[in-house]
Amino acid sequence: MRPVIERISSLVHAVGDRCTRRTLSSWFGVLLLGCGILLALTLGGNALRATAHPPAESVTIRFVDAPAWIGDSLHGHLTGIAAPWLLHTPLDRTALINAREALIASGCFAEVLQVRRAGDHVVEIEGRFLKPAARVLDEGRNLLIDREGFVLPDGYRVDNSSHLLQIIAPNYQPPEHAGHRWPGDDMAAALLLLETIDDHSWYEQITAIDLTEFRVRQQLVLVTDLGTRILWGSMPGREAPMEAMSKDKIQRLDWFHTYHGRVDQHHRGIIDVTDAGIVTKR
Repeated sequence: MRPVIERISSLVHAVGDRCTRRTLSSWFGVLLLGCGILLALTLGGNALRATAHPPAESVTIRFVDAPAWIGDSLHGHLTGIAAPWLLHTPLDRTALINAREALIASGCFAEVLQVRRAGDHVVEIEGRFLKPAARVLDEGRNLLIDREGFVLPDGYRVDNSSHLLQIIAPNYQPPEHAGHRWPGDDMAAALLLLETIDDHSWYEQITAIDLTEFRVRQQLVLVTDLGTRILWGSMPGREAPMEAMSKDKIQRLDWFHTYHGRVDQHHRGIIDVTDAGIVTKR
């Protein structure tokens, strides 16, 4: 009886092993077939995409709703930054992302909202540009800064028709890298004065804010296009005792412009508007 049982057991094991081998072989074959199909689809898809969107040998870059003050120089500068990431690519998602990151790193934008394909060889860029507020004359260099004092990068050039005041003789050196704020309370005072006067009708007659007197006396000086020096005085909102308040200084300059056509009354010397009681000339 026992030999019979042993023979039956051996037969069952043999059948089980054969079925297992066949099952594994079948699954392995299915796996290989699936991998082959996946590879073929991938290669075929890539080939199809390459055929549908061949690498761009040239690309037109448009800046959507770009401000009017942007000049050809800045447009060319930013095009030169984005183009290497787009040329010789199918202008796919990866290329557009790379171009967007390069534009963000340029330091020219407050925000790059979108870089999108708008045609076979056309890419549109939508973003918010950092707006220059003034030029700073520092050791023979003209550096652009925005309203918060952040230094804009080299290559950032605006249209010549834009009226930008020059800030002369800051007490502190500029930051080492673009995108950082120019240090110093004198620069902060100049930018606040700029904000105080820039919406007045005589603003374009002002060419500079001179910080030379700020180092010793905390005095700001406006310079007109006739070379007239208007002693403004303290930083707006921090007037000294017996000094005219900012609103009173503005009122005086408005009156000069209204009745004389010039904020400096055509006087080519010095006009002092700091005293609360009287305006003096010399």
